[in-house]
Amino acid sequence: MADTIPTINPAEAFKTPEQKKSPNDPDEVVAVLEGYRFEATENRKQGDNPRDEKWDQNLDLYWNRFDFSEKASWQAKEVMPEVPTFVDRFAAALKEALIANPDGFYDIDDPTDKDDDLAPAIKRMTDTWLTQCGRNQQGHVLSFAPVFEEQVKLGSLMAMCSTVTWRHDTPKGRVSIESVDPRKVWLDPTFRNLYRVRRIEIDRHELHDLIKMTDNKGKPLFNLEQINGLITHVAQEQEAEKEKLSGHGQKTIAKRNPVVLDEYIATVVAPDGTVIAKDAVCVVANEKFLIRGPEANPFWHGKDWMVYTPLVTAPLSVYGRTYMEDFGSVAKTFNELTNLIIDAVQTSSLKAFAIAPSLLANPQQAAEGIHPNKIFILEDGVRPDDFWKAIDLGNLPPESVSVWTAMKNELREAAGINEIGLGQLAPNSRTSATEIASAQESSSALIRSIAQTVETRWLDPTLDMVWKTGVRHVKKDDEALRRAAGPELFDALIGNRRELASRAVTFQARGISSLIQKSRLLRSVMNILQIVGSNELLLKEFLQVADMQKLVLLLLELSDIDVRRLRASDREAAVRSIVEPAQQRAQQAAGQAGPNLQNEAQQLAEIAGALGGAGA
Repeated sequence: MADTIPTINPAEAFKTPEQKKSPNDPDEVVAVLEGYRFEATENRKQGDNPRDEKWDQNLDLYWNRFDFSEKASWQAKEVMPEVPTFVDRFAAALKEALIANPDGFYDIDDPTDKDDDLAPAIKRMTDTWLTQCGRNQQGHVLSFAPVFEEQVKLGSLMAMCSTVTWRHDTPKGRVSIESVDPRKVWLDPTFRNLYRVRRIEIDRHELHDLIKMTDNKGKPLFNLEQINGLITHVAQEQEAEKEKLSGHGQKTIAKRNPVVLDEYIATVVAPDGTVIAKDAVCVVANEKFLIRGPEANPFWHGKDWMVYTPLVTAPLSVYGRTYMEDFGSVAKTFNELTNLIIDAVQTSSLKAFAIAPSLLANPQQAAEGIHPNKIFILEDGVRPDDFWKAIDLGNLPPESVSVWTAMKNELREAAGINEIGLGQLAPNSRTSATEIASAQESSSALIRSIAQTVETRWLDPTLDMVWKTGVRHVKKDDEALRRAAGPELFDALIGNRRELASRAVTFQARGISSLIQKSRLLRSVMNILQIVGSNELLLKEFLQVADMQKLVLLLLELSDIDVRRLRASDREAAVRSIVEPAQQRAQQAAGQAGPNLQNEAQQLAEIAGALGGAGA
């Protein structure tokens, strides 16, 4: 719990004049904050652009949850896995694009770094923190790549949402990037950024941990009076529930009874318009008890430590749109049509029958139903045609299969947009050139827009807070960071950490969009080479204009092939400069001496023959 909400010493943070006044009535502050939360909740449920219902539908589609309660037992209840496949492939493609560049997916710009030595040190330290910024369900440390993939999937379903805080769960501590359920986050729907709310649940015993937390002067970080009132209130509710269950003769079962904390970053405005606190941090427990704040933002960066962004921005909506907003509905209809076609195949292939049991020698034979190789014993003189008659329940019109195929192609096109737009399909793949060109025209702009949204609205602020949160908490004896930054620079960074946290250092993550741009440029170059190679006149003019060595280097660069691995080393080049001229001289000498050697060989053969005859 200590790391789910800010726990830095508030005395170190700057306080506005409004926050230096005498403490306000907690009930008055809670009333204002609860009004904010109610406004945001109702707007997201029933406003002009409601999100809650759509997010729930997306989650149901991703987890293949469909309502088959109204279907009969014989009807098909198959679930097609299109949505989870598309979302997972899209997230995997973005992750591969992020880590494709061996030099990293982001750059650092520090306009005040005249010697250009501080930015590389900051990048190496940030990279070190990113290697352990996540954790899985078992508590194992994860690097940034799986954290990013999880965020992309979350953004595909709802929105990218995470917090950046410091954790003490490793020997030297670490910067933690944790996913947050967007359904537990509410924003100011008016775009005035008056508040944001994040809901957290903690267990009851963690309230006692909050009581023990103090700042560096020994003062409690939380309002002890409010927490004690909360503990008493929770205990009374639990006792009342226990008495209620025992009074009905039910067995009492111990429950966790979590405590709900609503974390606010808000400008608290009283009903009369008085500003109680500006951009203050407040924590309300169980919608009644103000257990912390209002106080100034305790982080050095002075920003919200939660980053929220949709993958597709939309006007007049602070929550934006999801990536699967449109094709999710198509997938739902496709799944229903698939089950309908399966039902139609069954009804058209298997018939219903009308029988007359009285015509059977033993009417009990009809109770066993009709199936292949079934033998019915009829009364003497009864014709089989009089005993039963097959009934056609319907047929499967070919138009329904055509519609199914069209919808399947629509979903395949969505998958093609993912791969082609992100440069995942090579020119020699099974996809035809016409399909690639068509997908490029319709998807490249959207994919580039999503990539830039992810980079500028989530990656850039997240990296900025990773650096500023890490430099605030880094310890002097952290050898890993010392080696990453270098001993001298590390000592300088430690000594000026507060100044560094406020320094105008900007993080620019362009790894995804640069890969997309490379893929587009590579396809353009390959298309030009194909056109030029098919025409001798164009090829002749092309060779006069283009430098072949530069062209080869450009193709290698666009294919993300490190040219340094193909070039000869200095030693190899020196050896080659000596060996190749010697080989050329030897070949020339061999070419000139060839006839003479042949004549000499012939003469030697004649002499040998003569000597052999004389010996005989």
